[in-house]
Amino acid sequence: MNELERIVREAATLVADRSPFLLATVVRVSGSSYRRPGARMLVAGDRWVSGCVSGGCLEGDVMLRGEHRCRDGAVVVTYDSTTEDGETWGVGLGCNGVVDVLLEHVAAGATHDALAFAAACFAEETTGTLVTVIRSTAGAVRVGARLAFGPPCALAHPVTDPAARSAIEAAARGPAGVVELDGLGISVLVEKIAPSPQLFVLGGGHDAVSIVTLATSVGFRVTVACPTIRQGARFRAADRVVSTGGAADRLRALIDAAAEPYVVIMHHQVTPDRDALAVALASRARYIGVLGPARRTRDLLAEIGHPGGDPRIHAPIGLDLGAETPEQIALSIVGELQAVARRAQGGKLRARARPLHARVALVVLAAGGSRRLGRPKQLVELDGAPLVRRVATTCVEARSGPVGVVLGASAGAVARALGDLEVAHIANDGWEEGIASSVRAAVRWAEASKADALLIALADQPLLTVEHLTALRDAWLAGAPIAASRFSGVVGAPAVFDRSRWDALSRLQGDQGAGRLLRVEDVAAIDWAGGAIDVDTADDVRALGGHAPANPPS
Repeated sequence: MNELERIVREAATLVADRSPFLLATVVRVSGSSYRRPGARMLVAGDRWVSGCVSGGCLEGDVMLRGEHRCRDGAVVVTYDSTTEDGETWGVGLGCNGVVDVLLEHVAAGATHDALAFAAACFAEETTGTLVTVIRSTAGAVRVGARLAFGPPCALAHPVTDPAARSAIEAAARGPAGVVELDGLGISVLVEKIAPSPQLFVLGGGHDAVSIVTLATSVGFRVTVACPTIRQGARFRAADRVVSTGGAADRLRALIDAAAEPYVVIMHHQVTPDRDALAVALASRARYIGVLGPARRTRDLLAEIGHPGGDPRIHAPIGLDLGAETPEQIALSIVGELQAVARRAQGGKLRARARPLHARVALVVLAAGGSRRLGRPKQLVELDGAPLVRRVATTCVEARSGPVGVVLGASAGAVARALGDLEVAHIANDGWEEGIASSVRAAVRWAEASKADALLIALADQPLLTVEHLTALRDAWLAGAPIAASRFSGVVGAPAVFDRSRWDALSRLQGDQGAGRLLRVEDVAAIDWAGGAIDVDTADDVRALGGHAPANPPS
C-alpha cells in the first residue's frame, strides 16, 4: 500500500483508541525539496506514527512544536532554507527550498476529513479530488476547510461560502497543485487521491517472496496467485494470496477490478505461464512482465496465437542491474515497475539535465474551426470516442504534468466531449486569428501552472501514444531545449518546448504555428510514424477507421 493508505490505516487505529493526533501535510513547495505537495506525516503525542514531510529536516520540529502551533486551529507553517543561515525555524534544511506545511490537530475519537475521503477512494478503488484551503483572507472561509469530489464522504469542515464553493469546484476540474482563487483571497491545494497500484505476482516459487516483500515496501498492493499455493505463510507481506485452481476467468476478474493493475508472470513452467500470459493480455493490465529470456516469451505468444508487439509486455523483465540472486532480481523487477508506474526513464539521475521534479505541462490545441472539413474535427469519433477526448486522455495517462485543452470554436461541444477528464479548459476567445492565438493561450496557462516545459499536441492526432509522449519528455529531460516529432520527412507536433523558448512561442501571430521554431539545430527529433495520420478533410475521416490503434487509451 502507498504511504497515504498506511496513514489512513494508522489513523483509524488512533480514532478507535480515542487517541488525539496531529496531521502534517506539505501544501506548497518552492525550489528544491525532498517531498512534494500532498506528502503527510502522522504524529500521536510525541510519537511519530507514519509518513514524512521531508528527508529528516522537518520531522523533529513538527513533533516538538507542531501541536503548540495549531492549538487554535489549522495553520500553515513556512520552513525556509533559502536564507543565509538556512535555519529560520531552528532546523537545518539541506534542500535549499521553501516548504509550507499545514498542521492540524484532531481531537480524541474524531476523524479527519482528508483521511476519511481518502479511505472512501481506497475502498471503492477509484480516484477522487480533494481541495484544501491553505490560505484565506476571507472571514467565511478558514484554513483547513475542504471540498471533496468523488465517492460520497461527509466532511466535518466543508467550505460553505457559495462563491468559494463555486471557484473551488472549477479548480477541482483542473490539474493537481496550488491554485490561487483570484478575487477571493483564497489559495487551495488540489489533490488527486488514488488507490495504490496493484501488483499481481502469478507464481508462488521461492524467488517470488523477495518481489512481494520489496513491492509492498515501495507502495504496491500485492496479490500472489497460483493454481496451487504451497506454504502460503511465506507471503505474509502480500495483501492477498489466491489459489486459482487454474481458473483463468477468476484471475482475469481480479486484475480488471484493480484501478491500476500490473502483472508479473513467474511460474517457471510453460503451461501456467502460457495461460497466465493469455489472461494478462486480455485484461486491463498496464504492465505485463514475464520472467525468462525474450525467446521464451515469443514462443509463449506463438502458442496462444498472439502476434506480439504489445507495448505492455516486458520480456526480459526488469532493469539492467547485473542482478543474479533472488533479492537482486527483485530489485531489478520492482525498479522497473516503479519506473513504469511513474512514467520514468529508469536511468541514472546524473544523466538528467533537468531538475528532479521538473514538470511538463501538456496542452491539446482544439480551438480551430475546421474549415476544410466543414464540421468540428475535434468531435470526429474513432472507436466511439471523439478525437479530442482520445488525445487528451493519452496526455493524462502520460503522467508528465498538468493537462489542458485550448477551446475556441464549438467550445461547449468540445468541453462536453471531454466530460470528466481531469484537464483544464483553456479559453481562447480569439481563436479566429489562427493557431498562434491558441499557442499563446497554452503558454500563458503553462506559466500559471509553474511548469518547466510545455508540450503542445493537436486534437486531430488519433494515433498519439503514451510511449511517444514519454519519449519526447525524456529527450527534454536529457537536455534538449525542444523535442519534436518526426514523420513523413517533416518535424512537427507533438513537441516539447523548454521554458527558455516560450518567449518565441508568445510572439507567434496569425495562422503561424511553431514550425519555424522546429527548424533549428538543437531540436531533438523523435521518430513517430503515427504523426502522418491527421484529420483535415472528409477523405481523412473515411480513412481514419483503418488506423485505429490496437490498444486505445482507457
